[in-house]
Amino acid sequence: MKAMLISTGVLFAAAGFALAHDQKGPHGGHQVDAGKMHVELLVKDATIDVYLADELAKPVDASGYKGLAILIIGGKAARIPLAPVGSDKLTGTAPAEVKGEPKGAVQITSPSGATVQGKFD
Repeated sequence: MKAMLISTGVLFAAAGFALAHDQKGPHGGHQVDAGKMHVELLVKDATIDVYLADELAKPVDASGYKGLAILIIGGKAARIPLAPVGSDKLTGTAPAEVKGEPKGAVQITSPSGATVQGKFD
């Protein structure tokens, strides 16, 4: 009985972990965890937007943050610098139009210099 309860608990914890770490964000983009933050990736044409949120999903002021998106575009890796625009968003421009949900990673550097990374598969 004890083993069954532990197994059930592990199953629910794993399901919650998967849902909390790879989901649709509040702006409609793909959201993943990056360290203790949530990062949401949205792409429109060649514009790359990354929204920042804390562990409780509250927007994080992007002032002083910087980022780098490394995304597969047209079969090649593209490095796209990201800069703060608006309150909780970093933005950059890809070298070409991005079609569909891109795969790659986003690296975010906080004003204190701490770096986190979110992967988009």
